[in-house]
Amino acid sequence: MARGRGTGCRAASGPRPRPRVSTGTERRTRRHEDFEPVLLRRPARVGEWQPVLVRRRQISALALLITFLVLQFLIPARLVIGGLGAVGRPSVAVGILLAFLWCVSMRRPRRLPPGRQPVRWLLGGFLAVQLVGYAVGYDRLLPQVEANAADRWLILTVAMVGVTLAVTDGLVTRRQLDTLLRTLVALAATMAFVGILQFARIVDLTRYIRIPGLRHNSELIGVGARGDGDFARVAGTANHYIEFGVVLALVLPIALHYGFFSPPGRARVGNWVCVALIASAIPLSISRSAILTVAVTMVMLGLVWPWRRRYNVLAIALVGTAVFHLVNRGVLGTIRAMFTNMDNDPSVQNRIADQAFVSRMFEERPWLGRGAGTVIPERYILLDNQLFGTLVGGGVVGLAAFLALFAVPYFMARSVRLRAATEEARHLGQALAVIFPAGLLASGTFDSFGFATFVGTTVVSIGAVGALWRMEQVGRGSPVVDSGGTYVAAPLFADVQGRIRRAREQHRRRAAVMRQEAT
Repeated sequence: MARGRGTGCRAASGPRPRPRVSTGTERRTRRHEDFEPVLLRRPARVGEWQPVLVRRRQISALALLITFLVLQFLIPARLVIGGLGAVGRPSVAVGILLAFLWCVSMRRPRRLPPGRQPVRWLLGGFLAVQLVGYAVGYDRLLPQVEANAADRWLILTVAMVGVTLAVTDGLVTRRQLDTLLRTLVALAATMAFVGILQFARIVDLTRYIRIPGLRHNSELIGVGARGDGDFARVAGTANHYIEFGVVLALVLPIALHYGFFSPPGRARVGNWVCVALIASAIPLSISRSAILTVAVTMVMLGLVWPWRRRYNVLAIALVGTAVFHLVNRGVLGTIRAMFTNMDNDPSVQNRIADQAFVSRMFEERPWLGRGAGTVIPERYILLDNQLFGTLVGGGVVGLAAFLALFAVPYFMARSVRLRAATEEARHLGQALAVIFPAGLLASGTFDSFGFATFVGTTVVSIGAVGALWRMEQVGRGSPVVDSGGTYVAAPLFADVQGRIRRAREQHRRRAAVMRQEAT
């Protein structure tokens, strides 16, 4: 008698069929599909997009972006791949990889999120302007040192475009975007902690970081001194003291956002520890640029807060400032003297004297400049002003593209602030928006795009704005959210928008009535 299937024995109907053995060609095909280098693939459910990079279900866009941030913040800026100069940072290599994978995804149908995305057009225009500037530079028969600088600038531009597009199109959910931004905050807090250790003369961790295959492009900057008291001036893992302070000031609004909106528990405590580390390390750079940057970000972010939160933040800031003054006597006085004694400050006077050089170079080539990335100190002078450097190198066209790189994301983030569905998303939109006016102001005080950590923070912020704009479905037809007594970024502007919307609705109703009467 034949036994049933459940016993695991052979049935009476006949022998069990032998399993089919895959051929070598089929196995190679499956391996090739597993390593399909795409950013996004179409899942089973319509309307959803899942990021996939290099190998499906193993390495995602988020993982590569986190790797980029880790390499950017935890490896000292002057530790680079040999032979590539300042652009040889490992994080730049990750950016080039992301740019390549995005281009592969663009060439395949249904691999990128549908709908319009202003960030793509912004980056496409910026890259086109840089390519034109690259050609303009070579057209005037560059010397070798300027040609090398132009090559390095083009490599950095492609890398930063790749990172921005990976954030904009590679992140699918708010959870992924929050994970990336929280990682940015945590790494900035780590860099701040390294700076605090340097300032306290406990240990300089950057001296002990050794990675095979990387070498120092120049001597580590170490701990400097400034003021009559020779107060310690630190840079953490950044390339310069100014970059250290400015980057922390740009990340502080994002850190505050997650401190306000994280649920009670360890996560909230960790977020506020990051806020404390970042805020306390900004003055340690002893930099005017950092103080101006943090002032702009805090004022613009405070405009959207309710009065109770403003009072709480102001009280905490006053107490923290008093404690900082007691612990670090004289540091705040040195920072105050930097603003009150600018007439006798050599760095300020040198920046003013640079205007004659900029005017002369601009008159020679006003529209396209001398070539993107070719204005270097070895051949000209040190222009400690990114706006001046862009004007001389890229002319009016290059400067317009540079300004658009800050203006477009700002207005997109403000649109999220006015039109997102939840208060948390609106606050995140404002926290990202304040980065760009502050970053543009800082670019007028030092050559910001000559520092990779500043560039990395800026491009991740631009990509985060694009991703949040897409996730919140903010478009031309999205109405301004009626806050109902809560706060929006610009209540007057929101009221004007509401009046315009109501006027349009009344006009449509009148037009409909007139058409009915005519028929």
